[in-house]
Amino acid sequence: MEKLTYTVSAQLANGPKLASAGTVDVEAYGKFSATIAAGAADLEVALPWGSGGKAAVLLVKPSKPSDKLSYKVNDKSAASSVALNGPHLLLGTGAVALLDPAPARLFFSNTGTEDLAVEILIGGDATPGP
Repeated sequence: MEKLTYTVSAQLANGPKLASAGTVDVEAYGKFSATIAAGAADLEVALPWGSGGKAAVLLVKPSKPSDKLSYKVNDKSAASSVALNGPHLLLGTGAVALLDPAPARLFFSNTGTEDLAVEILIGGDATPGP
């Protein structure tokens, strides 16, 4: 079992600050990079363990946040997509389940005019029990 360490902090200018730090146990993990070409539709990025795993951490980080960059989880024919107008950090199985409890594939689309890079980090239980 590996331990993923995280530190998150957000502060308003001259205002309150929220911070959190901790660890998440992960049995398997993967880090991926992809370039989403301008005009690309539903470019598939397969995640490490396929449909049987249960993710506890998912980070999707664009090189340049954009409302023109989006992704779908597991089903490229899904009616809705998630705009990647900032980094997405989901910690814990409950947070990842907001997208899908077992993300196996991400489908990226870029309706903009420039290519954009994306980094992905995923980790969790690759062999969940019944």
